[in-house]
Parts: sequence; C-alpha cells; structure tokens
Amino acid sequence: MMLRMLFEYFASPDDESAAGTIDGRPLGTTVRSHVVDPASVLGQLERLLGARRDDDGLLSAQMIAESEDGARLVIRLSAHILSLYGRVQPDTVTLLVDQWSMSRRFRRGAAGEDLYGFAAALHALCREGGGGVYCRATADASELAAPPAPAPESMVQAHTEDGVLKPLPRRV
Repeated sequence: MMLRMLFEYFASPDDESAAGTIDGRPLGTTVRSHVVDPASVLGQLERLLGARRDDDGLLSAQMIAESEDGARLVIRLSAHILSLYGRVQPDTVTLLVDQWSMSRRFRRGAAGEDLYGFAAALHALCREGGGGVYCRATADASELAAPPAPAPESMVQAHTEDGVLKPLPRRV
C-alpha cells in the first residue's frame, strides 16, 4: 500500500528560503498534486523532454530539507528540468501531457487529478520561477496517525538450524 502524499510545487528565491517552509507554513501560489512526485513521475516528464533514458528518474529532484518526524520533505527541482520544461511552447504542453498521461502511474490511481491543469500550472511556474522551483511533499496526517501494521514473522525473526526462532540482529 502506498502512503498518500500531497506534493505542493512552489517558487522560492533560494534553497534556504524554500527549506524554511518545512514547518508547514502557507506557501502562497502553489501547484498541487497527489500523484506527481518530484522524482519518479516528474522524472518521466524529464525523459519525455529529452533527458537520458538510462537514468533512474532522480535527475529531476534533490532533497534540501526534511522535518524531524520525516512526514515532510522540501525538494529542489533541477535546473535541467526547469530549463527543458520552461522552453516548451504553451501549445505544446497538451501534446506532451498526452504522452505523459500514458504512464502506468496515471492509468492507476490518478482519479480526480487534472493532469493537464497541473502541467500548465507547473509550466508557468518553471517559466516564471525566479530563483528555483521546489516541491514540499507532505504525508497524509491520517496515515501517519494510524499504528503501523505488524511485519510478517518472516521479516521479524529468523530460524536457527534446529528450528528455534531467534530475533534478527539490529543494525547500528
């Protein structure tokens, strides 16, 4: 089961200012999505724009801040994707999204997402960003409040040669 996340894309003059939003303060103008994460899904867009096809999709993002509880991250989009996407002509964005929307991620689990609206708003942010474009990724509070599901026994304990269960060693 995937953790439900909110991805809020916003412009900021520098990493320090963007990292200051880790506390959850209002961001002003944002482009929001529950599907388009700044690494793998935005990495797909980056490849459609001409990035190498052999990378793992992580060229598009770099984490610059993380909340103490790990529930919130601030991620800087690369200058590479800002430049590539910012140079696309507005009337070409629709054609690009037609291709991007064929991704498995959008075919399953993207109900209610307006990918065309998201792409147009992100395009404007990339063109007018002034400084950099960042993403604040926040885990859904209701999922964080739920107790974790117990791990299967096979992951928690190992058997000795005589069949007795023994705890797995902890990493230090």
